[in-house]
Amino acid sequence: MATAAAFVLAGAAQAGTIGAASLDDVTLGGSTNAYWSDALNYYGSNPGNDANSFAAAFAGYGSGAWSLLGTAQGNSFTVVNSAFNYSFSKNAGNQDGTWSITNLGAAVVLDLAFSMHTGDAGTAFLFDNQVIGAGQTLQGSWKIEWLNNAGKIPNFSNMNLFSRDLGSAAGAGAAAAIAAVPEPATWAMFLAGLGGIGLSLKRSHPARAKKKA
Repeated sequence: MATAAAFVLAGAAQAGTIGAASLDDVTLGGSTNAYWSDALNYYGSNPGNDANSFAAAFAGYGSGAWSLLGTAQGNSFTVVNSAFNYSFSKNAGNQDGTWSITNLGAAVVLDLAFSMHTGDAGTAFLFDNQVIGAGQTLQGSWKIEWLNNAGKIPNFSNMNLFSRDLGSAAGAGAAAAIAAVPEPATWAMFLAGLGGIGLSLKRSHPARAKKKA
């Protein structure tokens, strides 16, 4: 189980506990730890569709205001920022499922906050400096592991996806630098081409016979 740099809110308003919530509860782009969220923040309240519940907790990972990208409820996603396409699904138990984000424009580097609300509490998961290439779709998964005030895992209610640094000078510069680095497939083609040239040169210059002593 992944350990989490969690920020637990204390006080009478808290409706449950963080339970076993951890960084691998929400992933994006793969399943290994390189694709886990970078931080999480548990809060014992309904966050609504603003970032007040997690903004302070994630302040150490960057700056700037959070903007709402869209909201998932049931198995549908309501789009707020049309720079991306989204998908969201939940399994029959209402406690886990999948999600995705597709970049419709140029490569970007941004912070994403996956803020999930359950019946009486919620948790936000941060993807710090997330890279999404031009036209790229990143698939992810999610699950609920915190507990309600009855000590049970609550059911999913809704999710709000936020971003920051989208379109900022820092984000644009990082995206341009990433776009300039060749993809692994491009490197492979380049090296194969060099190998082919070397083989052609070798064939055009047959080996000379060794001189006898």
